[in-house]
Amino acid sequence: MDITLSQKSENPIYTQIYEQVSNQILKGELKPGTRLPPIRSVAVDLRVSIIPIKQAWDMLEREGFITTAVGRGTFVSDLKTHEIEEKRSTTAEELLAKDIKVCKEMGLTVEEIIEIVRKNFEA
Repeated sequence: MDITLSQKSENPIYTQIYEQVSNQILKGELKPGTRLPPIRSVAVDLRVSIIPIKQAWDMLEREGFITTAVGRGTFVSDLKTHEIEEKRSTTAEELLAKDIKVCKEMGLTVEEIIEIVRKNFEA
């Protein structure tokens, strides 16, 4: 598990952690059954309070990315292929919806937005 925090990010620390861990799960970098380090260990490694780690872990569990077994630890959930695809699609739609809204507010047309996406996708 690799997490890099940015103090310059607009996103709070717990959101940065949630996004990075969930992306690693969706990409298959964190395999089902992988045990995640304890919250306190992650907090020490990242040099942050345990509170944002707990918030991120709670979000990950609520979204079905991880499961916690009392006394055993926290593990990456065994997501089925269709569940992973659904989560990837939902996440992409949510992210793009925010960016498209900003582009529309700037007066860009659908065609201009699509061209920007194509350029960035090919880069």
